[in-house]
Amino acid sequence: MSIEALNSIKKASEMVQWVRPVGNSGPLLINRHSYTHILADSPQQKRNNHHPVLFLSLKNGGVHKVTQNKSHAFVIAENQPFNHSAHILSITLNHPSRKLYVSSARELVQLDVADCTHYGDTCQECILARDPYCGWNGVRCVLATQNTLQDVDNGSHAECPPPLKFQSFKGSGSSADSTMDRIKVPSKSKYFLQCPVTSHHAQYNWHHDNEKPVSCSVRDQQCLLLIDSMGPEQVGSYKCESEEMGYRKVLAQYRLEMGSGSGIRSSSPLVLVCLVVTLIKSVSCWS
Repeated sequence: MSIEALNSIKKASEMVQWVRPVGNSGPLLINRHSYTHILADSPQQKRNNHHPVLFLSLKNGGVHKVTQNKSHAFVIAENQPFNHSAHILSITLNHPSRKLYVSSARELVQLDVADCTHYGDTCQECILARDPYCGWNGVRCVLATQNTLQDVDNGSHAECPPPLKFQSFKGSGSSADSTMDRIKVPSKSKYFLQCPVTSHHAQYNWHHDNEKPVSCSVRDQQCLLLIDSMGPEQVGSYKCESEEMGYRKVLAQYRLEMGSGSGIRSSSPLVLVCLVVTLIKSVSCWS
């Protein structure tokens, strides 16, 4: 750009004064993401707390829901309004209905920004979400009111009732006595054990009998454990557990047994891993 053009912009600036953060707290920084649009809202909360919510569109067509605590940005959730990668042209919020409208070149999608059902069915999960729109009413996570429990600043779940001793993911057994998914794997075969990722702020570990826990990296909404070569040492029970700010939850349980034959069986998740991306839910919780 030429010096003349820069001088023209300087003389005819559209901004009279700088727009600075509330309380001069400094810029809001979020690493590893490139955003194309920004939209702000300020939900009405109890105790007159002010926690603005930002909706930031991603290059791949996703939308981050972000709250701010001083200079710290906390990503609450990631919405995927389209079932494919798309360039978002605009995002608009209807404040009375709490509906977010996201448009691409071919589609217009409506999202409920106050849908609190994505944050699980426990008080701890609801509070850890740190969503200004949501709170715990003693039974489930609902739209926040003067009487619901929430802690947007710190996500402290100290006021929640203790979780059940064997709190676990639906479908993987609700108690220690529940039957685990039993899987027979042929000798020397490879196999992936899958564990759903419910929060990107949690740590995930696989436990195999009395061995040392193994951490895993999160990829495509799954925490995977590779059985590289099935043998007697791999036989036994496996448990995937998440931990976030002291709250632990069992998300998946399996029992591996030696099967007859050799090679990878046709129903192995190795074949299904490529399909995981297309089967994940449209909303990914980050807390």
